[in-house]
Amino acid sequence: MTTVATDRQPCVLTLRSTEVVGRFVADADVAFTIDNGKLVEHVEHPGTAAYFLASLAGCALNLIAARSVEWELPYPRLKVGASYLVDADDSTRFERIELSFRFADTPEEQSRRYVDDFTARCPIYNTLVRGGAPISIEVQVGD
Repeated sequence: MTTVATDRQPCVLTLRSTEVVGRFVADADVAFTIDNGKLVEHVEHPGTAAYFLASLAGCALNLIAARSVEWELPYPRLKVGASYLVDADDSTRFERIELSFRFADTPEEQSRRYVDDFTARCPIYNTLVRGGAPISIEVQVGD
């Protein structure tokens, strides 16, 4: 079976400064605001670290949800925890990134299959891994 290439379009995001020093607005499909907690007196919005973790965990949730539909399996009840620590000697590198997957109602074998699929398909995860980021993953099953 041959597939026809479609017109691929890049994802476009524009960030702009605001009248508040340290507050930035991203204009994309949906607008969102980023605060720099070191510059903004009253932080009202997540900072870049929270968005970074949310993008990584969000990719996992999105891919797993899509696979559950594609594989015609029950939609999993799932929580993804994410954390990172910046290297103490090199602030441009991660010392570690940790992901924890807690499946409430999915058998362990299927849970691991979902996580393996995520690690194979997520561009954020794979960009980090190729760059040498040490990522650990924990999979838990049950409430």
